[in-house]
Amino acid sequence: MVQAQTLRSILDEVKSLEPLPQVALRVMALAGEEDLVPRDLVEVIQTDAGLTAKILKLTNSAYYGFRREIVTLFEAGNLLGTAKLINLALTTCSARYFRRYGGQSEEAARRTWERSVTTAIAAGLFASTRGGVERSRAYTAGLLENVGHVVMARFLPEAQARLDAAIAGGATRLQAEQSVLGIHHGEIGALLAERWDFPPLLVDAIRHHHQPDRAQVDALLVSYAHLGELITQQMDERDGRCEPPYELSSPALVAVGMTRADFDAFEDALRAEVERARELVELA
Repeated sequence: MVQAQTLRSILDEVKSLEPLPQVALRVMALAGEEDLVPRDLVEVIQTDAGLTAKILKLTNSAYYGFRREIVTLFEAGNLLGTAKLINLALTTCSARYFRRYGGQSEEAARRTWERSVTTAIAAGLFASTRGGVERSRAYTAGLLENVGHVVMARFLPEAQARLDAAIAGGATRLQAEQSVLGIHHGEIGALLAERWDFPPLLVDAIRHHHQPDRAQVDALLVSYAHLGELITQQMDERDGRCEPPYELSSPALVAVGMTRADFDAFEDALRAEVERARELVELA
């Protein structure tokens, strides 16, 4: 009965949770168009003054290294191209959401956000290295795959003790979520993504990012999203930031043609890229 009540509560909150800013949803919709050009994105982004200012600030950061100051969004779009402009817009909008709507402490919310950006960077790097999926698409999947955690942090803080007890009793993290809540965070995130009219490709990636072999739309994309999170988790563990781990999916490694040694060796490249992208990680 407790589990059923918890599940109903989660579903009710998913229905009532305020969505990402409309500009983010419009950018996401445009991202699926084959003939998209920077001007199309700029016309949407410039309707949000705060978002425009953030993108200009990031465009002028050391991460992109342009030799002259970029003063208009049209300049930024032409120099960055559609893929990078989409990533910047979604990252900026998601930062507001992840940092504002969690029920965690400020520090915990910051860590959730940092992990999301690091996962996005990692998923994009995996895709650019192994191929088969556009880097920007993998980045977006990695950025948003754990949106279900925002729901859990905001509405289910009292469940954490029961989750910890289940894990201490030998359950994996996913098994603990399923047994305590009746649903795991990937499914919660997918329900939220459906509610917000995310593209089916992204809904599928959010739902199955811990079980890529169950993906229904693009198993390779989901594998990159999964590996992005797991290499981020491994990096956190080495840095002494330990949480109950999720398990690495062997089918994901097979799907992208990597060995476990290849996966482990990827960490150095990720650390270097995250350091270069510090402005994104520190985005508030």
